[in-house]
Amino acid sequence: MADITLDQALPVVQNLAGRKANAFVRRCGLAVDEREDVESRLVLTFITRWPKFDSQRASVRTFASRVMDKELTSILRYRLAPSRREQPIPVADSVPCSAARGRFRVDLERALAPLPSAVHETALALFWYSTVETAEVLGCSRQIIHVRKRQIREALDAAGIGPCYFVAGRA
Repeated sequence: MADITLDQALPVVQNLAGRKANAFVRRCGLAVDEREDVESRLVLTFITRWPKFDSQRASVRTFASRVMDKELTSILRYRLAPSRREQPIPVADSVPCSAARGRFRVDLERALAPLPSAVHETALALFWYSTVETAEVLGCSRQIIHVRKRQIREALDAAGIGPCYFVAGRA
């Protein structure tokens, strides 16, 4: 079997991506205008995985189909993740008053103060960034960030800062 180039494989891949995107959009009840986005993402994913293609193990069509199926699964998981679902907007009664927010800030600063500077810096970064982004910003691994998050949680728990911090009796 002769080696195939990416340029030779692309027409087959684009056709397959179009058909898979059509089916995916219909089955998942997505808007029709999302089909092109899904198709583009499938083709792009294939192109990024192209260096791993081995013509001795599979045909281009089989390789592309497997790569695209995995990507479609990832897209579906991302869309179905609980954090992506619409959350109810908090009602005005559930928003803590400014005095309670002020006390919270003081309690938070006291809880984080004894932590090592690297952990304190991580806590501040996590206000703005995801775990992955925080690791990049601070120049360390995600595992280190997870260890520091555990230390932050322990410090907050020890200070009495938890999910019920703003219950009616404390505000």
